[in-house]
Amino acid sequence: MTYHFIGLGGIGMSALARILLQKGHVVKGSDLKASALLQELEKEGAQIQIGHRADAIEGTETVVYSTDIREDNVEWVRAKEHKARMLHRSDLLNELMKGKKNLLVSGTHGKTTTTALLATVLMEAGLDPSFVVGGLIRSLNTNGRAGQGAYFVAEADESDGSFLKTAAQAAILTNLDHDHLDYWGSERVLSLAFQQFIAQTEHLVWCCDDPRLCALKTKGTSYGFSEKADLRISHFRQSNKGIRFNVNQYADIELSLFGRHNALNGAAVLGLALHLNIPESAIRSAFRTFSGTARRLEYKGEKHKVAVYDDYGHHPNELRATIRALRESIHERRLVVVFQPHRYTRVRDLFEEFTSCFGDADEVVMTDIYSAGEAPIPGITSANLYARLREKLGSKVHFFPRTHLESGVASFLKPLDVVLTIGAGDITHAGAPILNLFAARAPKLKVVVLYGGESVEHEVSIMSTKNIVSALDQSVYDVQTVVISKEGQWSSPELFPDLLSNLLKCDVCIPIFHGPRGEDGMISAFLDTLHVPYVGCDYRAGAICMHKGWAKQVAVHHNVPIVPYFTLLRSHFTVETFLDQMEGNFPFPVWIKPVHLGSSIGVSRAVDLQEAIRAVELAFRYDDEIIVEKEIQGRQIEFSVIGNEQVRIAPAAEIVNHGAFVAYDKKYGAGAMEIRVPAAISETERELGYELAERVYRACRCTGLSRVDFFLDGQGYYWFNEINPFPGCTDTSAFPKSWAASGMSLSQVVDALIALGLNRSLRR
Repeated sequence: MTYHFIGLGGIGMSALARILLQKGHVVKGSDLKASALLQELEKEGAQIQIGHRADAIEGTETVVYSTDIREDNVEWVRAKEHKARMLHRSDLLNELMKGKKNLLVSGTHGKTTTTALLATVLMEAGLDPSFVVGGLIRSLNTNGRAGQGAYFVAEADESDGSFLKTAAQAAILTNLDHDHLDYWGSERVLSLAFQQFIAQTEHLVWCCDDPRLCALKTKGTSYGFSEKADLRISHFRQSNKGIRFNVNQYADIELSLFGRHNALNGAAVLGLALHLNIPESAIRSAFRTFSGTARRLEYKGEKHKVAVYDDYGHHPNELRATIRALRESIHERRLVVVFQPHRYTRVRDLFEEFTSCFGDADEVVMTDIYSAGEAPIPGITSANLYARLREKLGSKVHFFPRTHLESGVASFLKPLDVVLTIGAGDITHAGAPILNLFAARAPKLKVVVLYGGESVEHEVSIMSTKNIVSALDQSVYDVQTVVISKEGQWSSPELFPDLLSNLLKCDVCIPIFHGPRGEDGMISAFLDTLHVPYVGCDYRAGAICMHKGWAKQVAVHHNVPIVPYFTLLRSHFTVETFLDQMEGNFPFPVWIKPVHLGSSIGVSRAVDLQEAIRAVELAFRYDDEIIVEKEIQGRQIEFSVIGNEQVRIAPAAEIVNHGAFVAYDKKYGAGAMEIRVPAAISETERELGYELAERVYRACRCTGLSRVDFFLDGQGYYWFNEINPFPGCTDTSAFPKSWAASGMSLSQVVDALIALGLNRSLRR
């Protein structure tokens, strides 16, 4: 049999055509424009025609059309004249599903990803399904397949009512939102249609986080984050590799996608797959390998440290969920959302909703409304929507007409930016030109590195600086260094003509100091005064972190266990006052340390009073205030943290010192002690350590980076030791080793830190 498709290049139409080709039918069709999808279909045997022509219809074939095809289309008219057999695409889908067990996915949002994931699970389980998906499954590079198995997986489209044509043996219902009201006429009619879909489905898996579905008193198995869900999602977390979550007793489900909405999609597929008695191992394997579908938060490439993603989202709720998912994935890199509104009717029906979905974007670029063949509606214009967005969002909203969109966006991008092109129109083609135009400009970020300082840790700062500067990509960063001598003199190897002027002109400053008069917030305060963006904690957090006593007070106030301690001022010190503090409170041995210095400078262990007096004298050589701590028998566990509003924690590191004191040469010298990453701790100890480290980091109001150090005793209890607002980045330091264990090179860490510094300046 021969089939002719009017509009063959559509994603849904092409999937049906693929199945027909695989079944041995003759497939031909037309579309207005050539595309990669049409080229692939031609390779598979389809006869392709660009442009609609009446003579393409012979009258003997079955003519397939979609809702978007108008009745004045020349091929439609000719088919009617010849009284050809005509099928709406949904009717053809019904024919193809005959004799199969149909598994349908419906809902306003999330259908394509959920359908593709369900099909992938069935493939992994060896069930050889047929499927029709509204997007290319990346791992298979197809959207349609004629399998030999019993199941047929398909999207059930509510936009034109066609989802009611087939009663599902099993279905997933993702949500119910107010969209496509141009077809349904009212929200009440749309809700009644969903009620009918529910009634004619034998087994339904539905999202109880959706209030409109709950209002319909939906039957079947519910899923969601809600406590009322039959399949409840918990322990959701996201990394740069994807998401992890629990569903009831199924722990640590891994899905290589981003965002809470994809955890919902995953839970839905899990629920239906379990109903079909698919083994848990096959479900987990499919989830891990699933790479999504084209145009669903699809990574398009990166040049000159600018990354571009593309997404089909066109409803405000889709935009909101997609932008939030990308924000959580890229952390605090500047996010530039390039938005193409889709259809005049949708803009009319959801005009105000479009003004409230860009909260997680740093910059929003709007372009002309994509009509999708609709006639303009009076008052519903690109200019009016842009004006309303400016009223709500201010100067972060920009407008470029579609003809100048790519050049306009590329003109204000900077390295480390992330671009999201989003919309259901031709915005999908904008990503590559934007990248190419930006790469041709190849702007650099001006970075000033300050280092050295008056602290006794001056040499450590030099070692850290050497590694950090080496990690900076010279093709992207214009790096200048300024050293502060031990005597406090500022100088520059590049011999700045005007040091202050260059600081004011830089994009970001990296102050790499360890110890007082630098790491303690003094330099940060100076940079804040100049309004220069910088990497690391501000002056308040730096001052708290660098005072071991203050940091402990903050920690204990936030329910983090601390090592018992007291502090002494040199100006008030006497042996008698020291004995008064020790008596009855601190049995030997104790540790005596300068309050403001690193853990290896001026630190001593004392087992009796005589050793304690000598240790106090030594510590006062380096600082005017010291701390005396009870010894905790345990291991030294350190957590490296980066982040502003979002926090990332690297795998825990353990200083393997076998109970010995880690002196300066044992920390930085040739015979440095081993740092074990990841630390050999249990899952419970790791999760508790992460929680306490983040609690201390946030309590001290840290930004950028820090390292939080604990003692872990033999009973599995953590005791907070200290926090370093700019941890060492030397060859022997735990901070770079910990991030390397997470898969991040020092270069990637420094990129992230620069993004954090730039981000904080945006939030002022």
